[in-house]
This record gives sequence, C-alpha cells and structure tokens, in this order.
Amino acid sequence: MPEPLALVDSVAKSYTTQSGVVAALDAVDAIIPAAATTAILGVSGSGKSTLLRLLAGLELPSSGRVLVGGTELGHLDGRQLRRFRRDEVAFVSQRAADNLFPHLTIAEHAPGAPAALFERLGIASRLHARPAQLSGGELARAAFAVALARGAPLVVVDEPTAELDRASAATLLAAIRAATAEGTTFVVATHDPDVLAIADHVVELERGRNAGDPLPVELPMTRAAGEVVLRREGLTFSYGSTQALLEVTVELRAGELAVVVGRSGSGKSTLLMLLGGWLRADGADPSWADVAYVPQRFGLVPELTVRENVDLPARLAGAAGATGELLERLALTELENRFPAELSIGQQQRVAVARALCLRPRILLVDEPSSHQDAASAERVWALLAWAAEQGTACFVATHEPDSRRRAHASWEIEGGRLARSR
Repeated sequence: MPEPLALVDSVAKSYTTQSGVVAALDAVDAIIPAAATTAILGVSGSGKSTLLRLLAGLELPSSGRVLVGGTELGHLDGRQLRRFRRDEVAFVSQRAADNLFPHLTIAEHAPGAPAALFERLGIASRLHARPAQLSGGELARAAFAVALARGAPLVVVDEPTAELDRASAATLLAAIRAATAEGTTFVVATHDPDVLAIADHVVELERGRNAGDPLPVELPMTRAAGEVVLRREGLTFSYGSTQALLEVTVELRAGELAVVVGRSGSGKSTLLMLLGGWLRADGADPSWADVAYVPQRFGLVPELTVRENVDLPARLAGAAGATGELLERLALTELENRFPAELSIGQQQRVAVARALCLRPRILLVDEPSSHQDAASAERVWALLAWAAEQGTACFVATHEPDSRRRAHASWEIEGGRLARSR
C-alpha cells in the first residue's frame, strides 16, 4: 500500500439531537493511502458521510484521532482549521447543489481553471449557466469539476455517481483515475460497483447489525391491463432556447409499474413534472388528490419525525394511512422517532417514498428512487413499488439505471427529449 495521507484512529462521533444522542461512528479505524482512491462502503446510515466530514475537517471527532498529512485535526484552532479546509482538502457533498453558490455561474466558481477539465466531464457547454439551470446530473459533474479545479491534495466526495447515468459516471471515474495518477488522493463514499472497481483501497462500515441479503424483485413481463389513469399526448416543453421534451406521449394504467430510462439531462424530471401538473402543458392535468410525487429533493418537514412525515398526508386528509406497514417495508421502524436532519440521505429518500404512498394514491411519480441507496435498501424500495402496483397504484419511475427495465411491466427510453417505448 502507498504511504498513508490520512489516518483515522479509534474515532467515535456522536450527535446530540432532538431525539437524543445519535452515535454515528464508534471506534472506527482507517488508513487512507496517498495518491490513491479509497472507497468508503456501507449501507445507508452506516456513517459514511460522517467519516467524510471528519476527514475534511468539517467536524471533529467525539473521541479518537483524525490525522491528515501528519496533522491531527482535533489539535487545530478555528483559524488553522479554516486554512486546512481552504488549502488541503476539497469536499463534495452528496447534495450537488450544496456545493455551488446559486448566484454564480459555473465558470465563476473556478476562475482560471483549464477548459479541458470541464470538457472531460462533459459540461464545457454549461460554463455560463447558474446551478438552477442545470439538471441533477449536470450539477453533480459541475460540483466535482469545481472541486478538482481547486488543486487540493485530498478530495473527499460523497456518492459522486448517485445521480449520474452510466456514461456520465464513466467520465467522472476517468477524471478520478487521471487525477490520482497525478498525485491527488480521493476518499469516496459509495454504493456503486463501478466506483469500487477503480478503488485502490476499501474501508467498509456497518451499523452493528446485518441489513439482510437483498432479494431481487422480478416482475412478470405481462399482466392484465388496468384502466388508463393518465394519458398525455404531444407534450412539448422548453426552458428558454433549450428543448427539454418534444412530442411526448405517455399512458399510465392502474396496477402498472413503468419506468422511463435516460441519461442525465435527457428530460426525465421535466416529464414527471409535466405529468403531475407542476409545469404547464396542453391538456387536462390530473387532480393533485390523485397524484403523489417524489422529487430528487425530498421535501421532508424538518420539524416532524420520520413517522410524522410519513403520516402527514393521512393526517391532513383526516384518513387512515399505511404508515406502520410502509416504515416496516423500508426498514425505517427503528428510526421513526428521529428527525430528517438525523438521517442519512438514503434514509431520507426512503422516508419520502413512504410518505408518497401513505394514502395509496392512484398515480405515483418517482424521480430516481434508488439513487442514494445501497444494494439491500434499493431492493426494498423497488419491492415497495412492486407492492404498490399490486395494490392498484400506477407507478411511473424516472431512472438512469438500465437494469430497472427487468422490474417493470412497461418501459420507455428518453433521449434528447424524445420518448420511445421499449416494452
């Protein structure tokens, strides 16, 4: 193994929260080799993001030591820590938009950076766009490019490929390999096998209990067609001069799990917002009472617990919801009294999916439901969607995962705003 750049020595980290003390890490040890890629592996909620924040000097351990470049971060004062974060490390949060200033263009985030860096990541044409004008995948690549442009010896990245299609992820991984060859050290939290494939070293975290083996969800390729609950024809939509969708027709049936597969920026999210009536288009929109929507930004209420968030639609409607069953199916029961800020991003995503299904809606629109999930948790999400379809809900899922087609009764492909039926 190459010489270590960083050392994590018997580190524990606890947080005092509204629901009590949450132990995120307990006696964790890790060696981070220099000029190499270390993958941090573990199920959602295992402490991966906490470990990254400790290595980046954004938080300090409750006990134990974190050393980077021979310096123990816990011994630095405030000014020294700020200098460390400015000069020695670049941190890329799992929420891509959190890495960028909304009022700056991408070029303004990295003045003087070589254009080749942005070309390598396929976003050179978006340098003069602001974050709000980018798709989720473009945001992720832009944030990563801005981090690389800083030239820090240590780059700490949380789930960099979560919102990327396979081709876009490959360009990002190629950039990691190229920067590693030039001496940069990467620490990457991930559940992506492609990231693990390029890793030189792996640190695996567990929550202290077995999450269970993932059970693959295979659905029949044919089934009795239910009634048509939503049909939209000739959907066309543009953002300024950018054509997002062109003459798209979609039909959803009760009890059907359907997926639309496409790359980042292909128009998937725009299609969901048009189908749900959040963007204006020709034709009659379905009643919001019939539609549940899970966006890539989950919209959980921070003041409510997990159970209260999931149960919120039922409480507002004065009806009985399926809260308990949903929490159990998504392995959230033990977290039901925590607040969103006390959860990992993957756990928050599962809470959002559960909330959307609380009242068993006629139509469920879901944007990248497994993007932040480890393998076992992703299977739980897909199994829940299959269960919802069995109960009669028309589930329409936007995803960049081609393998999702095997789970669906119907599938489409979208490219450049054009939709084609694949099954």
